[in-house]
Amino acid sequence: MEKLEIFGLSVSVGTFDEMFSEIRDRILRKKKTFVVTANATIVVTTIENPEYRKVVRSADLILPDGFGVILAIKRFHKKMSERVTGIDMMLRLCEVAAKEKLKVFLLGSKPEVIEKAANNLEKTYGNIIAGYHHGYFNGDGPIELISSSRADLLFVGMGVPKQEIWIHRHFQKVPAIFAMGVGGSFDVISGYKKRAPKIFQDLKLEWLYRYLQSPRQKKNVPRDVAKLLWYIVKPPREI
Repeated sequence: MEKLEIFGLSVSVGTFDEMFSEIRDRILRKKKTFVVTANATIVVTTIENPEYRKVVRSADLILPDGFGVILAIKRFHKKMSERVTGIDMMLRLCEVAAKEKLKVFLLGSKPEVIEKAANNLEKTYGNIIAGYHHGYFNGDGPIELISSSRADLLFVGMGVPKQEIWIHRHFQKVPAIFAMGVGGSFDVISGYKKRAPKIFQDLKLEWLYRYLQSPRQKKNVPRDVAKLLWYIVKPPREI
């Protein structure tokens, strides 16, 4: 699987299936793996925040999520890549967990949302949930709970940049072999929010649909999309 540099990040390019296969193989080989799905907000934050850039660079795989990242790959390297969203990869990996008898831990969102998301995943994939915990905590969070659950896969939905920073600081403290930030995926999986209709996805406007559903919570998304497009046209001199 090829990797190309975009704004100082080594981003994997290719098809969704190629990237999924790479992650599945690493999990089955029990190779500890931190994955970032890089959307506009993540990329812009890495450009503007050197400390966060170090966090994202520490990931084992950075996947292209969002039309702006795909556009940057095409603009700077004349290459095409499929988009890989956190929720799509998460659900495919839940299929792997069901087949391979692996366990999943969910961290993030509100208590009622994360509980419903866990229940819905078990309805779909069977007994794969080792545990879950909401994202409203002080300090390091439920490290002992995650460790005692013996979960293999850890999905963290606490928003950017908090989720990646948390994984970077604590992934090595737990026995899980895989960790990935999934943003607002728990809201969708729980049914509290709807995913963008296919027409929004086809028009590369899924970000707009998320913003329209939660304009206060997602108030920075349109700004980050516009900023990333500007950086593609006028790349920063130093990153």
